[in-house]
Amino acid sequence: MDTGTIIYIITMGWTLIIFGGLTYLIAKKKEYFLISGFNKRSEEEKVYLQENGYLDAMAKALTISFWIFALTFIVGLLPVPYGFEIGIGIFLIVLLGGMIWVQRYEVPHKRKKAIWTTAIISIVTLGFIIAIFVVGYIDNEIKVNQDIFEITGMYGLELDIDDIEHMTLLDELPEVIMKTNGFATTNLLKGRFQLVEPYGTGTLFIQKRTKPVLYIQTKDDYVMIARKDANETKELYESLIQAKKID
Repeated sequence: MDTGTIIYIITMGWTLIIFGGLTYLIAKKKEYFLISGFNKRSEEEKVYLQENGYLDAMAKALTISFWIFALTFIVGLLPVPYGFEIGIGIFLIVLLGGMIWVQRYEVPHKRKKAIWTTAIISIVTLGFIIAIFVVGYIDNEIKVNQDIFEITGMYGLELDIDDIEHMTLLDELPEVIMKTNGFATTNLLKGRFQLVEPYGTGTLFIQKRTKPVLYIQTKDDYVMIARKDANETKELYESLIQAKKID
């Protein structure tokens, strides 16, 4: 098991335990004080929410969301293309949609405001996350000019050709230990990542399961690139060799 998988299991597993524990305490143990703002309500409102089904609806929404999250966690360990991303998307839609649905059981004089407030927060949250994924999946354009090697887009960079000290095609991507500042999904790595020694921390633009990987070393840093089309990666390597005029 590689380091990246271990970190995934630890972080996602811990999140699953916390969310599962919260769901269990609310749905099974009836610890309603864990619901935001519930303890500040009047006794009349607490009784109304319990009798009108608000608390049961909240428990149901959390329970369904938890099992979707648990399934997503398992799918993330399997080689299922976009499985984790789809699972997280479904989880967020069900969780946020569930929170909106719960508000229909709110006390009458707060119901309309609660529905609108929850809906706006949910839409903004979901929209922000979708925007990040859309931008992250936009392909970076790579240009090799006479003196400059440029990668545009998210986490893009620019290198002087003369600063390149070494480059080669690797048979596969070295083991990734952790993300330090980047965008990572089941099929894509983009940004700063820490790899096993002797590589350390560098910038990746990697389409997973695509080989070979172009490794570009400068004095203080490195870049690794694997395009969707393996031939494109090889052509990029040849272009850099021609620009650098080295063998």
